Amino acid sequence: MKWLVALVVVLNLVVAMYGSFKQRPPMDVHAQEVSPGQVKLLPTGWTPDASAGQASAPHAAASAPASTAKAASAPLAAAKTDKHAKPAASAPQEQAKSAKAQAKPAPKQEASKPAAAKSAEAAPPAAKACYRWAGLSDSLLARVKGGVPSLKLKAGQLQEDSKEESKGSSRFWVYYPPLATQAETKTLSAELKDKGFDNYLVSGDEFKGNLSLGLFGREDAAKTLAARLKAAGYDKAVVKSKNEAAKVTTLSFKDLDAAQAEHLKALQKRLTPGIALKGC
Repeated sequence: MKWLVALVVVLNLVVAMYGSFKQRPPMDVHAQEVSPGQVKLLPTGWTPDASAGQASAPHAAASAPASTAKAASAPLAAAKTDKHAKPAASAPQEQAKSAKAQAKPAPKQEASKPAAAKSAEAAPPAAKACYRWAGLSDSLLARVKGGVPSLKLKAGQLQEDSKEESKGSSRFWVYYPPLATQAETKTLSAELKDKGFDNYLVSGDEFKGNLSLGLFGREDAAKTLAARLKAAGYDKAVVKSKNEAAKVTTLSFKDLDAAQAEHLKALQKRLTPGIALKGC
């Protein structure tokens, strides 16, 4: 029944639209005779626009029912179409999806490192040099320290170590060992003095209690005295090479670059040609 009503409405609309848009055949005014009784005087101020407005009023009124009928049939046609068509996405939803797609962050790409930085990482660091300048007496140490500032060393690159070492000399000591008691040793000291052998009792070092008979710069002179003592009946005299303690300093140069290492070698050859640098 609904389809029948919709079909009737559509037919009415088609007929109404056909009648409204159909053009009437032009009429030849001059070919028709006009009766004097049909002549109508136009009022003063008449214009074709006013006349056209009055003539179109009935036509507009006639087309109004057709428009109303067309509007009434629109819901039916829309309902019929909606049964077979899927609902389309609304404009706000489409705009939201588009904005979300644009706001999605692009995948991060690892910034490529400059070629210079890559080559610097690939190249191994330059090896640092380390040298020891050992066997420096006080006088040599003062001379070396005068040239060290030219190396332009940083903190921690120079280390100084000093120690006491026994240094052999050309001095020879003649002594006589102590007797069983200190009283006997003192008696021996007096006897030696009476026979022309000057001496004294050692009291301050590891040779405490011994009789010191002399210190000589030549070994043969020391042995001659020992021979004289033996000839006099004192055959226990001893000749000993006397060592003297000396302060020796070692300078250690660490983490030197190539320029500093070359400068240090030149400094060593100039200041201490007899004392070479050693690696550490």
